[in-house]
Amino acid sequence: MSEIKQSRLEKLIFDILENKAKRFMVLLITFLLFVISIYLIPLEIVKAKMLPGKDSDTFSIYVDLPEGSSIVQTKEVTSCIAKKLQKEDVVTSISVFLAEGLPLDFAGMVKGSALKDGENVSEIMVNIKRAMSREEQSFNLVHRIRPLIQNSCSLNNANIKFVELPAGPPVLADVVAEVYGGKNFKSRVIFSHKIAEVFKKQKTLVDIDVLADQPYTKYSLKLNNNKVLRSEVSLAQVKKILYLAFEGMNAGVINESEAQNQIPIFLRLDKSRLFEKFTKEDVLSKLSNLKLMNKRGMMIPLSEFVTIHEKLQEPTLTSKNLNPMINVVAQTDKDSQIYPLLDSRNYILENFINEYDISKTNLLNLSLRDKKTDEIFVIKFDGELKVTIDTFIELGAAFIGALVLIFLLMVVYYKNFALAGAIVLSSFISIIGVIFGHLIMDMLTEDTFYLTATSLIGFITLIGINSRNSLLIIDFAKQLMKEKSFSATKAISIATATRAKPILLTVLAIVFASSLLASDAVFGGLGVALIGGTLMAYFVSILFVPVLILNSLKRLEL
Repeated sequence: MSEIKQSRLEKLIFDILENKAKRFMVLLITFLLFVISIYLIPLEIVKAKMLPGKDSDTFSIYVDLPEGSSIVQTKEVTSCIAKKLQKEDVVTSISVFLAEGLPLDFAGMVKGSALKDGENVSEIMVNIKRAMSREEQSFNLVHRIRPLIQNSCSLNNANIKFVELPAGPPVLADVVAEVYGGKNFKSRVIFSHKIAEVFKKQKTLVDIDVLADQPYTKYSLKLNNNKVLRSEVSLAQVKKILYLAFEGMNAGVINESEAQNQIPIFLRLDKSRLFEKFTKEDVLSKLSNLKLMNKRGMMIPLSEFVTIHEKLQEPTLTSKNLNPMINVVAQTDKDSQIYPLLDSRNYILENFINEYDISKTNLLNLSLRDKKTDEIFVIKFDGELKVTIDTFIELGAAFIGALVLIFLLMVVYYKNFALAGAIVLSSFISIIGVIFGHLIMDMLTEDTFYLTATSLIGFITLIGINSRNSLLIIDFAKQLMKEKSFSATKAISIATATRAKPILLTVLAIVFASSLLASDAVFGGLGVALIGGTLMAYFVSILFVPVLILNSLKRLEL
């Protein structure tokens, strides 16, 4: 039975090699498949990404209120979020960190979580059930609850951002636009908000934020010590009542037999101390309601002892490489960061042309000159996109380097540039199987199956496997021509048919081994690349390689 199959394959290959039209048809079909597979990427039918989303047992929520907001306002937002999260069955525990960042994790190292310190910020750590105990993946859970929480709990102008553990290197955000230039901080902020509005127009960009403080009014109280002394009120008493009224202090402790430690007694005024309008008159009204008794038994309002100074609080300035800048950040919602960023860039190029003279700089970066003020703004795109571009460039360089080395090695081995080129080309053609493999997996899976960095690693791995297939056929064909004086056509046909079975067994071994990786969140691209590329390499070895090497081996007949 095997001999019948082998003879049929041998006859098929012989017919193709003997017929010029059939040889041309094999080359044409291979070329068309190659062009179609490559074109699937710019058409976004097969999407590229650094690494896919990671199914984790935890995620974080960052809450940022405008500068000057009180901890009560921050607590109001976090309480709303916590109540919404408690309704989710998959949530096992929630930890809220008011006015500080949560304990440093993988993502927080880059996002500046450890540097957070202020009443207007808080972070929430959310733990969910293990993957085997839930049907919904963590990134799908975040995708579902994000709009519910943001629509219900964005109180007091709060910005609520969902932060998932990254599958790869942590970055400030998926999409980061670094804004440089402008005459001052104010103009830079105005331009940054224009970029943020562009991001908001993209359907898959969420959690958009401009990382720049907005100036706010600050009130400081200055005590009139002479007036306090003339009023026969203790200066220490005035200071303590001010601190007690708005900040609070420990007044003592309680000893309980069942408690491990002493229980502190914390004393502070009730909610009547809070301001409603944040105006100078409101501050003065609150101070007038606080009264102290002097030595004569007279009640004197606290407002008599203080002078209220109003000033504008300067924002915190950020810089990179000593250049003042502002970060505009956004997260992608179940999408690669490449496509919404490119759409945002195209939107800027098309719609900012009336106000700015736009020039393209390094890679995707832009330089814009304001036609009215002559201010120059520079937009540098960073975040996961920068990591993706760097990784893909490095892997691409590694792939080209591997092809060049294999080509030189084959030239030394065969002393024939055409045969060496055929081997390298056949290895490169296996990218058809890699891309179509990702397309098929994308159809079979619920979530988008991306062409990732691990996919490229798998493609590079295939070079050696595919080169070996071609070597088996070429060496055996040359041996038949030398020892049995076969023609090139007959030798190639017999060699290909004879080596088809061991090549197929190698292919099946790789396919079965790689299938274990195909379902993995991070290394799925590697598994699919090996499966699709190896299967394609088999057909390339059986049909494409014989056509490529025919002319080179015919010259050896002479």
